[in-house]
Amino acid sequence: MKKQITKEQLESFRKSLNKRKYFSILLALFTLGVNIFAWFAFSANAGLELDATVAAWDVEFKDNTGVIARDIVVEVTKMKPGMPDFNKTIEIESNSDVSANFSYDVLSLSILGHTINLTNIQDVEDYLENYYPFSVTFDASSYVLSPTDSVTFEVNIVWPYDSQTPKYYQQNEVYDYNESFYYYLKSGTTYTETPIANQAAFNTQRNNLYLIKDDADSFFGMQCAQYEATSGQACLVMNMRLLVEQVH
Repeated sequence: MKKQITKEQLESFRKSLNKRKYFSILLALFTLGVNIFAWFAFSANAGLELDATVAAWDVEFKDNTGVIARDIVVEVTKMKPGMPDFNKTIEIESNSDVSANFSYDVLSLSILGHTINLTNIQDVEDYLENYYPFSVTFDASSYVLSPTDSVTFEVNIVWPYDSQTPKYYQQNEVYDYNESFYYYLKSGTTYTETPIANQAAFNTQRNNLYLIKDDADSFFGMQCAQYEATSGQACLVMNMRLLVEQVH
């Protein structure tokens, strides 16, 4: 004889079944939540690792003596007309995996012990060309340093005996009066000889006076030799800084 299931027993069974379903759903949701959290944690870590990646940065400056610092000193001794051309060459080598811009600055310039207060490269070149019978030029093979590439930077100083056309050089604080020289005044493109009797007259008109190249050659040739003999210092001293900056 089959046992009769009472209404109370059936209701109790249904409640028990509902509780199991409820716990199963909670367990499934919990498992899903753990997996989602783990995925987000992995994604966040992966993102941090990417953000923390830093490109390698390794640049060397070299001259004929080997690796040097980015600050260089250019010293020229025994300067005189017709001297051998002066050349200083620096190789800037990149072992980096990013591109960079190359540039350079003049930190200080001294001629015959006089400090010249110019740092802009173009101003320095123009100043030397206008005032002195020697010229200083700067040249770089490129101003962009590609990854694992190199740039050649050169400082050249030349002092030729002669020029194809007459050249005149404006006087400044570095020059002194010499009674054996001929001085000139400039009007437009014309230079006219003017008598200068003594140091006082020279000092008064100095900034308006010019020397022709032969006399400028003689003055600086003698002055450089005398300055080096008495001071033990180079006639021209220039401190420079080479700059390499990453391209952002």
